Amino acid sequence: MAAASPENIQLDAVEAVEVEEQDQEAKGEESRSWPVVIAAIFGTLLCLYVFLVGLELLGDAFKCLGGKGAGAMFQAVDNPIAGLMTGILGTVLVQSSSTSTSIVVGLVGAEQITVKSAIPMVMGANIGTSVTNTIVSMGQSGDRIQLQRAFAGATVHDMFNLLTVATLLPIELIIGAIQGQGGPLYWITDALAGAAMGGGQGSNPLKGASPTKIITSPVA
Repeated sequence: MAAASPENIQLDAVEAVEVEEQDQEAKGEESRSWPVVIAAIFGTLLCLYVFLVGLELLGDAFKCLGGKGAGAMFQAVDNPIAGLMTGILGTVLVQSSSTSTSIVVGLVGAEQITVKSAIPMVMGANIGTSVTNTIVSMGQSGDRIQLQRAFAGATVHDMFNLLTVATLLPIELIIGAIQGQGGPLYWITDALAGAAMGGGQGSNPLKGASPTKIITSPVA
């Protein structure tokens, strides 16, 4: 029987060390798994709570502004096209549809604008956020091929948002004009809010029973 060469012995030793290291890493991952999961859940809940507190403070701030007459600046959004443009420009300025949508939510909660007026603004926010990916695609301007591919990928998102708004906004406006109060999106949101929060308490289903106010009352 031939004796093993030094190279084979060395390879076997390296493989044994690698297997031992992998076993140790697996044991370490198993031991860290529960603490990491608990910390991640706690961090997620904390971030959500801070977000809710921010929304509550935002609504209170708009109530104060409305009390001083500053709410008159939002009267133009009664026009759906103006509301759409407001959502687009606001999102382009802050480069965040989440921020602009949160502002709209705060305005609705502070009774500065109605849900009917907020619908075009949210649609505009989804169009305005398309500018961000277009700007990112321009970062590939050093290579013509990469720029073409990046711009094509950004255009997919742009066209999806534009076509969705071009389809839903006319339907919302036409049916709202015929019905007199709102279109399909308005009634869907009204039904969902009523079912989730108990819409039997007048026109505002959240009044007097808002879970956000209960959760954030110790802080905000």
